[in-house]
Amino acid sequence: MLLDEERIAMIVREVVKQLQASDGTTGRAGGEDGIFSDVDAAARAAAVAQRCLVAMSLGQRDKIIRAIRETGEANAQHFARITVDETGLGRYEHKVQKNINAARLSPGMEELGQLVQGDDHGITITRRAPYGVIVSITPTTHPTPFVINHGIIMLAGGNTVFFCPHPRAQRCSREAIQILNRAIVAAGGPPNCLVAVKEATLDVVNAACSHPLVDMVTAAGGPGVVKAALSSGKKAVAAGAANPPVVVDETADIARAAQDIIRGAWFDNNILCIGEKTVFAVDPIAEELVGHMKNHGAYLLSADEATQVTRLIVKDGHIVGDWVGKDGKVILQAAGITPPPSTEGAIMVVPYDHPLVKIEQMLPVLPIVIVSDFAQGLKLALESEQGFGHTAVIHSQDVERISLFTRTMQTTIVVANGPSFASLGIEGASNFAHTIASPTGEGICGPWTFTRQQNLTMAGGLTFA
Repeated sequence: MLLDEERIAMIVREVVKQLQASDGTTGRAGGEDGIFSDVDAAARAAAVAQRCLVAMSLGQRDKIIRAIRETGEANAQHFARITVDETGLGRYEHKVQKNINAARLSPGMEELGQLVQGDDHGITITRRAPYGVIVSITPTTHPTPFVINHGIIMLAGGNTVFFCPHPRAQRCSREAIQILNRAIVAAGGPPNCLVAVKEATLDVVNAACSHPLVDMVTAAGGPGVVKAALSSGKKAVAAGAANPPVVVDETADIARAAQDIIRGAWFDNNILCIGEKTVFAVDPIAEELVGHMKNHGAYLLSADEATQVTRLIVKDGHIVGDWVGKDGKVILQAAGITPPPSTEGAIMVVPYDHPLVKIEQMLPVLPIVIVSDFAQGLKLALESEQGFGHTAVIHSQDVERISLFTRTMQTTIVVANGPSFASLGIEGASNFAHTIASPTGEGICGPWTFTRQQNLTMAGGLTFA
């Protein structure tokens, strides 16, 4: 017999009562729409919510996912504004689009269909089961899209989420969590499916990761948070560093390649981990490529100007944090350069040993290295990627070269003849994600990533002549 929504709600209320009796918490005490004063209260609330969530029907869970999508999209502009105001990173209009992409494109329960196998000995039904409470350590670069994306893909699998936002993006993250929690409850879901604590610190991250009610940890950001995830003692999914190279050979559609590279590298001021970071252009087409880039708003730095910009943004082999995610015109003006009003970013032709070539710069200043041929471009691209195994891009009409590039780079993502963001289902046929797990091997993460296999085997039964 199918359960109607009233019956489901009654079951959920009964589950909550039982949990309150067993663990002494309402799952809401001390919290305000998912925000708690301490780690233990947040973890307990998330655990209560998770058990309520899995007691619901799959239809009710899908209704909750739809509510997250609708609310995320409805608040896309608000989330973008509070993110820019707090973090100072990226571009407002691009952050609006990132929130919309997360709401519309994040895969949901459709990815978690059951598999049935049968023969004369019986049948086996394979389904995807939740882990439980998942800690999500999120970066400062995409805080609210992460909350939307992880809310969808983790709840789709029956999990709840304990968010540990980056300290420089904690206010916008907490507000997104609260708004989405209210939408979940309005859709008939339990409170506190998404939780966080009031203050984001490394101590909170460590305590959350080691909490006995937490079943899994996922992290995106710098080496510190990845280390915290991998040393938690829990199953961990980690998104590590990236430095995506781009190779452009003489067979490419040069005009299109220039446009795609600029669009990918300039999007949200290059703070996406998949964004193009260094271009390796073969000599016969390098001048043409640069010319087309200039036509698409790139300011070509002279040798002296390149030196000025490099001195401004690089110190001791690292990007100066104050310039990460800043507008191209702001960076150039700070370096004493007055670019045209239409300028979105800068390009510079540099030797391979230039410091930007091997730095994940995360700002709209793009180095271009001219190489003699495809073979040299492939060799230097591999070296500059540094074994991160994240993303690489090629523009070529030679299928054999594209194949060789893919085999050689061995990155989680390879994009051929498109902007880097095509790899995430934006103008490309792929899955959308905000977690690209290269160190732990899961790749582009979706609901499947955050569920485990569960089999029911019925031996000797339900066979048909």
